[in-house]
Amino acid sequence: MTLIDDKIYHSVIFQILMAMLLIASMALASMGLSVYVTVDTQGDAEAINLAGSLRMQSYRIGNLLSRASSGDVADPLARLVKEKEEFSEKLYRSGIFELIKHSGNTPLKDSYAKVVDNWREKMQPTLAVATADAPAIHWDDIRREYNQHLEVYVDDIDRMVMHMQRNTEGKIELLGMTEGVSIIMIFFIMIFFIIKADTNFIDPLRGLVQAAEQVKRGDLDYRTNYKGDNELGLLSQTFNDMTQSLQVQYRTLEEQVAERTERLHKSNQALYFLYKTSQEISSSPYDQQLLNVFLSDLKKVIEVDLINICVNPEPNVTEYDIITTAATGEGMCFGDCEDCSMASGLAVRVSNRNVSLPLKNRDDEYGFIYVRTRGGAELEPWQYQLLKTVAETLSTAFAFHYTLAQEHRVILHEERSTIARELHDSLAQSLSYMKLEVARLKKMIERGFEPEKVENVINDLQEGLNAAYKHLRELLVTFRVKLDAPNLRAALEHAVQEFDEKTSARVTLDYSLGAYTMGPNEDIHVLHVLREALNNAVKHSQGDRISLRCGRSENGEAVFTVEDNGIGMPPNPEKQHHYGIYTMRERAQRLDGVLTCDRRASGGTRVQLRLKRTPDLLHA
Repeated sequence: MTLIDDKIYHSVIFQILMAMLLIASMALASMGLSVYVTVDTQGDAEAINLAGSLRMQSYRIGNLLSRASSGDVADPLARLVKEKEEFSEKLYRSGIFELIKHSGNTPLKDSYAKVVDNWREKMQPTLAVATADAPAIHWDDIRREYNQHLEVYVDDIDRMVMHMQRNTEGKIELLGMTEGVSIIMIFFIMIFFIIKADTNFIDPLRGLVQAAEQVKRGDLDYRTNYKGDNELGLLSQTFNDMTQSLQVQYRTLEEQVAERTERLHKSNQALYFLYKTSQEISSSPYDQQLLNVFLSDLKKVIEVDLINICVNPEPNVTEYDIITTAATGEGMCFGDCEDCSMASGLAVRVSNRNVSLPLKNRDDEYGFIYVRTRGGAELEPWQYQLLKTVAETLSTAFAFHYTLAQEHRVILHEERSTIARELHDSLAQSLSYMKLEVARLKKMIERGFEPEKVENVINDLQEGLNAAYKHLRELLVTFRVKLDAPNLRAALEHAVQEFDEKTSARVTLDYSLGAYTMGPNEDIHVLHVLREALNNAVKHSQGDRISLRCGRSENGEAVFTVEDNGIGMPPNPEKQHHYGIYTMRERAQRLDGVLTCDRRASGGTRVQLRLKRTPDLLHA
């Protein structure tokens, strides 16, 4: 048997087809036999009835002869001929002859032949001697001779009928036996195929179901044990291959998940490192101890062998301080920064064993960061990207602090210039005036002027000294004012509360600047101007209400107004030795604004500061 024939023989479909064909064959054979027996026994009942009627016909002939011998029958010969013809018709040309003709039953044929022979040799010759004009005694002789053969002949007919009955019963018994055998064979075929199905179908399917349940629970190591050459064997093998493939994929997926988890963990570490260190480095980028901790943490995160930072707070100066994660700095620095082999002037590639990245912000370079990998391994993309981010963060921090230091220097210089200008415009002029007065007084004393004139000069000097001292105190207060509050509004609220506590007048604030923003230096200048205006109102207005309003004009300008309901300002408010309004106007000019001071129509004074819609940030 070839491989293809063997597969066909063990096929589930083939076995089911064979079972169905066998059962169908048995059923068809049984039905065919039933049809055959039905057709074959179709004339048996008629033949048996006719055979039974032959006995009756024989007795009727005997009765006819008896009556003919007694003279009770008219024309007995005609009636006898009629009876003989009917008997012969039944015996030779009726269903009895057809049954015997097609029957293979030898006893039946023998009994039929005996009946025919007796009829031809004994019964029929006995009846043939009868004539139409025979006397009654002649009919009596025929009757006696006929009756001598009648009993034996009827027995022969009974025997033939019995054989015919047995022949029909045999056919029926054959049909019953065939049906019984068919039923038994179908039953055994069904039992056989049920057992075969339990072995070849049910057990493999049960194993597949159990394997599916195990796989459903997550047991991918489970395998089916059925191995066959049929479809179920192929299905079991395919299921085992599928579970094995799933197991491999699951393990691969677990490895991928573990790898992705590890990458995510490293990314989280990198993000946390950047978040933690960016704030610390931004606050103190030149702290060597902080940079040492920073490099140690960075080395742990990116898992390299060595990290160095060569840095100089001054940009574009190739004299660097080296900070390293090495245990000892020996062999790391050769003393010549312009010729350093670790510098970033070399080509930077991820595949390099040693990677150097510049600490550069725009055109300013503050040094470089040098990394040496472990065992000559190449940096992974995330490691290189983290190093670039760290280099950018350090560069930004260095540039920010350098710019901040420069701004502090400029601010300090401008503040010193402001102080010098304030002293020159106020106190220096007062001192110059008093110097002239002292020289004048000296000459008056030398020339012997009247005491009254000398006293007047001395009084002028006294007044000048008092004014200079007072203005010095005002300047000290002004210089000490700083913007401790988080914004201008909070600083103004604090100032209004301060002046409200110093005087009996009611000092109020109405702040509605909205989205108008100013720089820190602008806030300081505005605060100085408004404090000076409030101070003048408290000292000189003699009113009971002082208001500070901060708002916006129709064209978007910032408008600051200080009003009181006092006596009003004099026509020429800039008195000798008093420089408050002058200083306020100078500050307004530095803000590129306009300061106006005038009397109110309803009484009192109005001091108003107007700033442009989009002011420039000032630092003086």
